[in-house]
Amino acid sequence: MTYDISRYDSVNVAFDKLVQRINYSPQTQYIKVFESPGYVLKEDIVAKSDVPLHSTSHMDGFALKSCETVPASKSNPVEFKISTTISILGKSTSYILKNGEAYRIQTGGYLPSGADTIVPIENVNQINDNNISINNPCKKGQFIFEKGADIKKEEIILKKGQTIRIQDASYLANLNYCTVPVLRKPRIAIIPTGTELTDEIKENNDQNKVINTNSPIIAKIIDEIGGISIDYGVTPDEQDILKCKIDASIKESDIVITIGGSSVGKQDIVVKTIDLIGDPGVIVHGVKLDRGRVSGLAVINNKPIIILPGPIQGALNGFIVFVRPLIRLFLGRSQKNNFVIHAVITNNWSAREKFKNFTKILYVRVSKESFGFKATPNIGETQSISLLVKSNGYVILSEGKTNIKAGEIVEVNLIPGFSYIKDSSI
Repeated sequence: MTYDISRYDSVNVAFDKLVQRINYSPQTQYIKVFESPGYVLKEDIVAKSDVPLHSTSHMDGFALKSCETVPASKSNPVEFKISTTISILGKSTSYILKNGEAYRIQTGGYLPSGADTIVPIENVNQINDNNISINNPCKKGQFIFEKGADIKKEEIILKKGQTIRIQDASYLANLNYCTVPVLRKPRIAIIPTGTELTDEIKENNDQNKVINTNSPIIAKIIDEIGGISIDYGVTPDEQDILKCKIDASIKESDIVITIGGSSVGKQDIVVKTIDLIGDPGVIVHGVKLDRGRVSGLAVINNKPIIILPGPIQGALNGFIVFVRPLIRLFLGRSQKNNFVIHAVITNNWSAREKFKNFTKILYVRVSKESFGFKATPNIGETQSISLLVKSNGYVILSEGKTNIKAGEIVEVNLIPGFSYIKDSSI
């Protein structure tokens, strides 16, 4: 078969054509603080008050004036009268410490005015119910968490653009933030096409149907990297049904993905249907991507439609180079993936001769060694799901890169849900 390379756009040119025609301005929403982990902050978060709000004790014991403890020694213990007022956790006090007085305090209790040191309970001599003595001087500020020591009022505590973690959310809750300004997660519609497909899994597949496995893979990755997936279910190769789903998905989502039904060289049903819906319609059909060259890009109502091929490697490759950077743009981030490690490639690798001047995606198995990471290339046909099972990362190779030698250091991209799950290592 002869391949007319001139028919294909480079990946970067194709993506630029798409971005120039869509609206991807990040949108703000306010979300409850403990629902915010995983969202991206829209703006800097500033402390509303000092933390701690008042100087607090690190120990159970007594708050004193340090200057009054200077003469204390074993041979000359210094006595203090215990105040009748004590600290109540979580409540500030207006009490003013008198000369020669010790203020009973708990860990986390607020200091009274005039106190500047804490003597732990184990370092106190209890004379009676009303009096104590100490044998050693107490340093000013000891065992005290000073007002504003952790955070100063008006200090920036979380930066715009960072992804909120659970400890960040707890931090904000402690600062009395009920809601947080975040960037709305983009909604991504997934429309798998093909009369031969089914979403129903049976032990005995008496319908001779092909299980739709591509959508769950794509949906899981979308949810893990910051989007919200909406699976429209298997769609038969019938233009009216496909048109209804694309129409609905354009209204309900920010990005639309179709999977299958794309083939450069003939007017396939997906391209034909998209062009019937609106302008400009399909703007790219065929890209210099191995595998995934029959991927396409379209725009309707300023919204992007990514046309992915049916075979899993081609679909995932198209997702990697087009959908993943789009999601990052909708989240106000750069297109480049931040989840990368450097690894030593274990075997020689060469690009397929027919597509050596295409962008290539090489799937690898990364493992941790004493010297760092190593990456073993995995090679297989575009329909091979087993190749992906063996892989936990991928290397993007530019159009000019046609081979890798064993021992070469490569940049391996990781995807949550594909490279690792929860706390499991790669």
